[in-house]
Amino acid sequence: MKYIYLSSLMIVLSAFFLTGCENAEYKVQANSLYITDAAGTDIATTVTMDDGADINVVVRLAQKVEEDVEVEIQFSPELLAEYNETSGTEYEVLPENMLPKNATVTIPAGEISASYRLHVDDFVTNGITYAIPLTLGNVLKGDIPKSKVQSRFIYVLAKPLNVSVPVLRGNAGNVTTLPETDWGITVDAWTLEAWVRMDGYSINNQAIFTSGSNDHEIYIRFGDANRPYNYLQIKSLGGQKQTASDLEANTWYHWAFVYNGTTLTIYRNGKQDTFFDPPAPKGGNVRFDFMKIVDSGSYFRNNCAMSQVRLWKVARTESEIVNNMYFEVNPKNPNLIALWPMDEGDGTSFRDATGNGHDATSNGALQKWEHNIRFDK
Repeated sequence: MKYIYLSSLMIVLSAFFLTGCENAEYKVQANSLYITDAAGTDIATTVTMDDGADINVVVRLAQKVEEDVEVEIQFSPELLAEYNETSGTEYEVLPENMLPKNATVTIPAGEISASYRLHVDDFVTNGITYAIPLTLGNVLKGDIPKSKVQSRFIYVLAKPLNVSVPVLRGNAGNVTTLPETDWGITVDAWTLEAWVRMDGYSINNQAIFTSGSNDHEIYIRFGDANRPYNYLQIKSLGGQKQTASDLEANTWYHWAFVYNGTTLTIYRNGKQDTFFDPPAPKGGNVRFDFMKIVDSGSYFRNNCAMSQVRLWKVARTESEIVNNMYFEVNPKNPNLIALWPMDEGDGTSFRDATGNGHDATSNGALQKWEHNIRFDK
């Protein structure tokens, strides 16, 4: 069970300046009710669901008063709709039957705050990110106004991935996707991301992804001509770039490759690692003809575990990457070309969860399955 208790230095400072000296602590001047979490600059925060979640919704007074203050806590889908529109997110409101009814919180006389414990049972999200948008409603006791800007807040529920992963080796075969050639997909921006763990970097040219051809080539591998080979390199659009030689064996890394039409950026574990401007097609389109995984034949000698391969037809932002590394994404997102969770746990096939038909098959590459993998621990 995950308990969430959030605090802010801003709140402490606000309380200090507003309260004043001890002798005047009950003298109400411009008093108001607000949600503690809303006192910062953000209107939303992410709550990790680990076997359910308990959220402490703290309601606070700017100053203490000599009477009880009771206020409703209401759930406001329109707040989430507004947030989605302005932030580019696609969160969905938690189903109504999972929300409490007639929720209130009472701040006793002489106290500065009180909390409401909002419990959420564990449930299957199917890749959808749910959120709880709430506002302070009617003040039932006490003649205290609500803050205009700090009386609403959104709790975004995120369930960490806990999955099975395949262990692959390229010198035993590869993974192909459907159709094997001629996808006929042309985009002006793209993102490819995945969790990858290598048990070593013993040789160069261990290619984890290949796609496109000629000017549209995308070739991503561990190691080129220079030793040691513990670096990742991408060759694309007539240019290439590589990370530092500092990758550790048996360590999970989240990689994201983002092309925005001009610049190709490599993100490692949600942070920008390196970038370059490929010489071609310089602001033009990129064609996806196919996608192959662990596809460099006899050169691929090490074991490679892989999970959550996501191919997008947009340039994902750093915040979008880091905010979704440890969680599922909605397979119905229209910006996904393909999504291979690679979490089946048995067999040699990997579904394209988008329904776009790019299902994948291991042609001898699959060595074994590992289970109960968490990337956030």
